[in-house]
Amino acid sequence: MTLDLQEFADEVVDAIRREDVDAYLSLMAVPYQIVTATESRTIEKMEGLADHFATYCKGLRQLGFEDLSHKMISTTLLGPDLAVGIYQTDLYRDDHLYVAPFRSVVTVRRGEDLKWRAVASAHTINHADWTGRMDAVSGSTNI
Repeated sequence: MTLDLQEFADEVVDAIRREDVDAYLSLMAVPYQIVTATESRTIEKMEGLADHFATYCKGLRQLGFEDLSHKMISTTLLGPDLAVGIYQTDLYRDDHLYVAPFRSVVTVRRGEDLKWRAVASAHTINHADWTGRMDAVSGSTNI
């Protein structure tokens, strides 16, 4: 199975648009590492990744974003089963870019089943706490 990280990014965005947790989880592996300029988090279980995904989707809606895109800028193969890609995220409201784009790096690994899955991401934003931020809005303690 060849690697096309733009196609991979498009699948992630499609899962987010449809809020399809199963499709999203099929593209991920745990433990999953999230790194930002100020924080690192490790999600150890798929249930935690499912919760993170649900909160991310909820956060996008509550913040008024109607669409998003991930535009792959570059892909580097680090070996036959490991690669990194730099991509730009654009968030839209009313069909217009609403906030300044931000860049991220995704690390993907090919598993024994030959499927590529994301194992880590690093972002130029300063937080990895979608869950904490949205729980503060909703009053939930589900972290």
